[in-house]
Amino acid sequence: MSSKLIKSKYGFYHYSPPPSEEELQQYYAEKYYQQGFGSYAVSYTNEEIEYFRLKAQLIYLKTSQILDMEKTKSFIDIGSGEGWVLNAFQEKGHNVLGMDFSKYGIEKFHPHLLNDFEQGNVYKKLEQKIRDGQKYNIVLLANVIEHVVDPVGLLQNIKQIMLSDSLLIIVAPNDFSSLHEHLLSHQFISKKFWLCYPDHLSYFNKESMINLLRDTGFNPTSVVADNPIDLNLLNDNSNYIEDPKKGKKTHYFRVRNDNFLAGIDKLKLLQIYEILGSMGVGRDLTYYCFVDR
Repeated sequence: MSSKLIKSKYGFYHYSPPPSEEELQQYYAEKYYQQGFGSYAVSYTNEEIEYFRLKAQLIYLKTSQILDMEKTKSFIDIGSGEGWVLNAFQEKGHNVLGMDFSKYGIEKFHPHLLNDFEQGNVYKKLEQKIRDGQKYNIVLLANVIEHVVDPVGLLQNIKQIMLSDSLLIIVAPNDFSSLHEHLLSHQFISKKFWLCYPDHLSYFNKESMINLLRDTGFNPTSVVADNPIDLNLLNDNSNYIEDPKKGKKTHYFRVRNDNFLAGIDKLKLLQIYEILGSMGVGRDLTYYCFVDR
C-alpha cells in the first residue's frame, strides 16, 4: 500500500499510512549519518563547523533570555544528531544528556560527549524515562518531529518529563510556508522540493505547528527563524531547485552570511531571525514553549 500526503486537523501535512517503526529505526541507525543523508554530511569544512556551532550558540542565547541560565540546568536532547547543541549547553556547565538511534554523529564530531549520550530507540528510551519519573529543565527536539510516526503522541510524552517551569525547544523545517506557496504560484519552482518520504513524514509551517503545540498543551512564547535560504529561489542565478548545480554555492553563501553577521553582533543576528520567525520566513523555525498548565 502506497502512502499518501494528507492534511491533519492542525493544518500540517503527513504521509498515511506511515512506515513501520522497525523500518525507520533501521533507516536512521544504518544509513542516515554514515551515508550523509538528510542535512547531514560525512564531513564538513571549517566554515560549516563554525556555522553549526553558531546555530547552537543562538539557541543557547535565546534560551538564556527566557530562563535563568546562571543556575545549572538539566538538558535533554532527544535526537541529538551530531551534538552541536548538546555541546553548546555542556560548555556552559549544564547537565546534558543526548539520545539518538546512531552514535556515529556524536562519535565523529563530539566524542567527549559519549558519556552523556544514550544510543537506541529514542521513543522507547523516552517512555522509560517517564516510567522512571525523570524530569528535565530543558528539552530539545531539533529536526526530529518531522520524522516521527506520531507527532502528537511524542509531544504528549515529552510533557511528562517536564517540570511546571521547564522549556521545550522544537526545531522543525518550515514547509508549505507562505514563501513556498509564492514560489509555486509564481512558477519560480516546478515541484514541492521539500517532500522527502520516508525521511520526513510530516510537514509543518508556523501556523500548523503552533496549532499542534497549543492543542497538545504547550504555550509557544517565541518563534525564531534561521537563514531564509529559500529566498534565493526568487533569483534565477541562485535557484538551486531548478538548477541543482547551484545548490552548493548557495549553501556556502548562507554559511558565510551568517558567520559574517555573527562576527559583528550575535545578539542582533538573533533579533533579525526573531523578526523573520514572527513572519514565518526561514528554512527552519525554532519554537520556545512552556507547558500550558
